[in-house]
Amino acid sequence: MKIKKNGNERWNKIVIVNAIIVVLVLAIGIPFVYMPFAERNKTMRADILKERDKNVLIGKIKGLGKHIKIYDKRIPDAQSVSWLLSMVSNMASKEDIKISSITPGEPEDYGLYTKLSVIVDMTVTYNQFGKFIAAIESSEKFLKIESVNMKRLDLEDKFEKNSIQFKAFDIKANIVISTIMRKE
Repeated sequence: MKIKKNGNERWNKIVIVNAIIVVLVLAIGIPFVYMPFAERNKTMRADILKERDKNVLIGKIKGLGKHIKIYDKRIPDAQSVSWLLSMVSNMASKEDIKISSITPGEPEDYGLYTKLSVIVDMTVTYNQFGKFIAAIESSEKFLKIESVNMKRLDLEDKFEKNSIQFKAFDIKANIVISTIMRKE
């Protein structure tokens, strides 16, 4: 019987030694092996998320770049208000509008661009005025209507009812039209 006890004691010692070795390996392995890998995993995940955000941003920038190219073609390259004056005059003549006066406004500086404007006084019918505004708004170059003031001619004190020059429902309009031009 003593032999069996000795064999069991040996077996118990081996199990205890193995358990101690496993515990030591785990105690050493966790802080020196697992923790660095876990930390690297966190930083790699953070880097992956940053890269994904960068890629999304790059995609958005490329998309905006395509839109900018389209809009860039609509910005006039001319450097004087004479281009805008002639553009507005041509649009008015296409609609058979007689302009009373057209005067350039003050240019405004916007860094790489200059905002130019013209002030147009005219006497027109509602139909002509609507077509004129539609022509301005649908121009292939950027043209913007800044303000519109209009008044029916028959509401003015000086209106002559028997006048051949104007009809009762004609309007006197004052319109400010602007555009931006690229500085060279």
